[in-house]
Amino acid sequence: MPLFLFPTRLEAEPFVRLCPDAEVVVSGVGMTATAATLARLYREHRLDGREVVLSGIAGAYNEELALGEVVEVVEECCVELPERFRKAYCTTPRTTLRSATSNSVHRSGAMADGRDIENMEGAALFALAEELSFNATEIRSVSNYVGDESSKWHIEEATESLAATLQHLYYK
Repeated sequence: MPLFLFPTRLEAEPFVRLCPDAEVVVSGVGMTATAATLARLYREHRLDGREVVLSGIAGAYNEELALGEVVEVVEECCVELPERFRKAYCTTPRTTLRSATSNSVHRSGAMADGRDIENMEGAALFALAEELSFNATEIRSVSNYVGDESSKWHIEEATESLAATLQHLYYK
């Protein structure tokens, strides 16, 4: 079974309730915390031959995506880097979910640059997966539209939808 990585306990809790036997790790928010957690898991041999499924909420640039909609990220880029240093991490879809492109950002509200969503951890996942040769999947649920005040975010709806989708995909 995969190892499920969530940035926060808040994002993980609905999934843990639905799938209490799943192996869930909370990485912390952002690329640095995620990279450090993945490095520790690799050192502990917990990634050997396993798929890592990074799951959490995301802000949408694309208003065609509905709040609570769950997508699979198939391209991730750290848009805040100068263009000559940017790398797009591309992956083949592993699920039947709608495919999305994403920016990994340090702070919400970075330029869309043609992407569908933004999050704070995805580029770290794909960079380490590429470097350390483990399988990685990123599943995100839309909690808000980029630029919305946090009081307008639909976090509960997004995390519940994410949990149900993960359960359906991995525990049919």
